[in-house]
Amino acid sequence: MSRRSENEPRPRRGYRLGARAQAVQQTRQAILRAAEQLFDKRWYDEVSLADIAGAAGVSQPTVINHFGSKEGVYLRGIVELVGPRVTDYRSRARPGDPASIITTVIGDYEQTGLGAMRMRAQAERSDGVADAVRYGRQAHRAWVESVFGPQLAVLAPGRRKVVAGLLATVLDVATWHQLRHLDGRSVTQAKSDLRQLVDGVLGATR
Repeated sequence: MSRRSENEPRPRRGYRLGARAQAVQQTRQAILRAAEQLFDKRWYDEVSLADIAGAAGVSQPTVINHFGSKEGVYLRGIVELVGPRVTDYRSRARPGDPASIITTVIGDYEQTGLGAMRMRAQAERSDGVADAVRYGRQAHRAWVESVFGPQLAVLAPGRRKVVAGLLATVLDVATWHQLRHLDGRSVTQAKSDLRQLVDGVLGATR
C-alpha cells in the first residue's frame, strides 16, 4: 500500500464533525416540527412516540435519543418553536399603549388560542403539559409587566404586583376564549370588551 504524499490533502475532520452536528440539529428540528403539527391537531394522549417518529421520518429510538420521552418532545417544542414565535409576534405591541397591546394579544390568540386552551385542559394528565402551561403563564405575565411598564412604574411595589396580576388575567387566553368562542363576540367586539376591562383596572389605580 502506498504512503500518502505530503502534498495530498488530508480529510478535514473538523468539517466532518461540523456536518454531523448540522445533521443532528436538522433531525432535531424535523422531530419538533412533526410533533408540533401532530399536537396541534390531536389531544396529547392521542399522539404516540411512534406517531412522531413516523411523521418526522426517523426511528422511535432516534426521538428518544434526542428528547428522552414524549413529554420531552412536547415541552421542547413549546420552548424552542412556539414560545419564540409568540414572543416575536407580541413584540409588535407598543409599551404603554392599551389599544396596541390588546390588538396584539388578540391577534396572537386568534392563531394560538385554541391550542393553548387544549393544552390547559390536559395539564392534569401530564407533567410535561403542566410544565408547558406554567411556562406559558410565566411568559404571559412577564410580557404584561413589560408592555404595561409605564403604567405600573408609577405604582407602589405592592400595588404594582396586584395590578399586573389583574391585567394578566384580563388579557389571559381564557378571557379571549370566553369572549370569542363562548359568548360569540367578534374580534372587534372582543377588542372593545378587553379595552373596557383594561381601562377599569388601570382606572382603579388613579
